[in-house]
Amino acid sequence: MNNLYQNAVKQLETVAKYINLQGRILEELKSPKRVIKADLRIKMDNGKYQTFKAFRSQHNDAVGPYKGGIRFHPNVSEDEMKALSMWMTWKCSVVGIPFGGAKGGITCDPKSMSEGELERLSRVYIQAIAKHIGPWKDVPAPDVNTSGREMAWMVDEYEKIIGRHEPGVITGKPLELGGSLGRTEATGLGGVYVLEQLRKTWKGRILPKNITIAVQGVGNVGSWFINFAKKAGYQIVAWSNSKGGEYQNKKITNEELLELPVDVLVPAALENQITQDNAGKIKAKYIIEMANGPVTPEADEVLHEKIKENYG
Repeated sequence: MNNLYQNAVKQLETVAKYINLQGRILEELKSPKRVIKADLRIKMDNGKYQTFKAFRSQHNDAVGPYKGGIRFHPNVSEDEMKALSMWMTWKCSVVGIPFGGAKGGITCDPKSMSEGELERLSRVYIQAIAKHIGPWKDVPAPDVNTSGREMAWMVDEYEKIIGRHEPGVITGKPLELGGSLGRTEATGLGGVYVLEQLRKTWKGRILPKNITIAVQGVGNVGSWFINFAKKAGYQIVAWSNSKGGEYQNKKITNEELLELPVDVLVPAALENQITQDNAGKIKAKYIIEMANGPVTPEADEVLHEKIKENYG
């Protein structure tokens, strides 16, 4: 299994050569400024207590407060949070948003937990990181397996701790609690904007209806991408979720979806989906990366060589 944090550092080192980034600044950017770790103990519905590992990685705040989501997933680890927080720094800076990068998570299986258990877990997580977050310190948001519901619990818990109203501490809240219109579908819609700009670079007048797309992952990001892409007239010929997918009315695996002969492949699930092992089998002409780190550095090299072979 590829180590996500090592992948992120390798990507940084590769880019550093092109932009003459070196010395103290390069070394500083390789590691987060702070990683908060906690063991969260909550009472389960059966009356027994269970402990969950939790993290919040704060990578860099040079241009503004830390910013990044909170995910609930069985694969959450310290290295994953460190990588994701680093990527958040890049994403905010590339588009000129005055925020730094952060990411948090709890190692759990939310699909096997009740609403009450998830609420207790959300609240105790905020208790663990409360002194390190705030509108001018670190602003969390939803991520994998979290939504406005979890953010509402977290804001409420944070305000109980500090003793005042502070809705700006977390984004992605429900509208009635000060959330933003369009936030839920924003990432998926952004991917379609990228798709539209990509189409304009192709030679000839290529209409959306003639472009085939396969989407891996139909969570918040993937489902909204599909929704807006269909409205724009694009052909979504294949999709998949964690249990598998469908292509031409046939069941397929996630691995098979990645290798389909489509115009555009959209990995919108989890990291490390396109690796050195399967990169050579990718038949899509273009890849729009909607997930965090779906392509490993080694796979990047394989894909780059394929581009040179096919397009010079």
